[in-house]
Amino acid sequence: MVTNSASGGAVAAIEELVQALTKFKTLLFKPEIHAEIHRKLHVSEEGQLPDKEIVPVASRAVDVLHELEQLLQPTQLVLADHFLGYTSSKCLVGALELQIPDLLAKSKPGTMTISELAEAAGAREDRLLQILRTLSCNGIFTVDSRNGTVSNNFRSEHLRSNHWTQWHNWVDLYGNEFYDIARGIPASLKKDTKRSAAQHNFDTDDDMFTYFDKQGWVPRLHRTLGGGAIAMAPGIVADYPWDELAGKTILDVGGGGGALIASLLRGHRGLRGGVFDLPRVIEHIRPFFREGGQFADVADRVSQTDLIAGDFFDTKNFPRYEVYVMKWCLHDWRDPEAIKILQNVRKAMVPGERSRLVVLESVMGDKEMTRLSRYGDINMMMTAKGLERTADDWQRLAKAAGWAIRGVHTMRNAWVSAIEMRPA
Repeated sequence: MVTNSASGGAVAAIEELVQALTKFKTLLFKPEIHAEIHRKLHVSEEGQLPDKEIVPVASRAVDVLHELEQLLQPTQLVLADHFLGYTSSKCLVGALELQIPDLLAKSKPGTMTISELAEAAGAREDRLLQILRTLSCNGIFTVDSRNGTVSNNFRSEHLRSNHWTQWHNWVDLYGNEFYDIARGIPASLKKDTKRSAAQHNFDTDDDMFTYFDKQGWVPRLHRTLGGGAIAMAPGIVADYPWDELAGKTILDVGGGGGALIASLLRGHRGLRGGVFDLPRVIEHIRPFFREGGQFADVADRVSQTDLIAGDFFDTKNFPRYEVYVMKWCLHDWRDPEAIKILQNVRKAMVPGERSRLVVLESVMGDKEMTRLSRYGDINMMMTAKGLERTADDWQRLAKAAGWAIRGVHTMRNAWVSAIEMRPA
């Protein structure tokens, strides 16, 4: 039984907390402060980034508030968020299938009654209101219960089909196919299974990419990942000191379609670039770096001889450069394979004062603002039998492969950090 003094102490402390939070909420919602927060933190214009000073401070505030939330929330609500969490995913899928963000954006003056919106969307008014009310409470869309109107807010604006970030593709693919894949998680945890969650769910021994190809889903996958790469590119270009490498050729290991190297060259005129990937990939992208290709504007700094076909597990034929970059390759592999890849880069590297490997990957953390890394970890487990890694994991992996980590650079609006590795 809790004593009166103990109870009084806790109650008094929580009352003081509420008063303090209410005070600061009032401060932050003052028109001039509120406007400054949106201007500096919630940037949506193409190529623009949030203010460097406000991002870490806001992140710390969210982490502290989440710890308080974890302490004070009733257990049944936390559990319900997990066993009923599917409702949030599917409500968002439903809203986008009805093109709600687009319809609101096209309306004048950007606000519609629920009746008008239901008519335009071809939806049941009652059920549309139910899902939008849920989404609004979760911070997506604005539902004004006083006059029965709906409008986009700064988050739902990002889900328009013509928004430059193309996040709507993620809702479609991850809210449907990947949602289905997640059903295979329990079976994939059993000791005697070798199948991933995706293989269990689809009852196949094909890897995910082969299965997606057979279903005709690969274009959607590329469209989704490509849009994400575009959305994250400004932070990757701005938040690592690439200009230190002026005059060097950066080889993108496992560079795929070439979008990363093109972004780096567009942002830093002093760089040259190249891509190392499988033969079929290199042959596919060669035209991209020629006149009329999608990366023709940087083709003068990407020699066709720097578009190199090969296999990063091939020790003998790994191309020799001073500077390498590698984005979202190592999370596909468990430690033995990842160490082999890193060793191959290390052995091939041309020694020099600026020689380095910049690994663009998630650094998994346990705070609220690092939760994307945990989502990524589970998605890699579900689909590729891969994983994301913590800061300690990266240190251990680098050391085992002959590297020393010189720094980890966080990147605004990007799901990756730049992990700078130098020869040990």
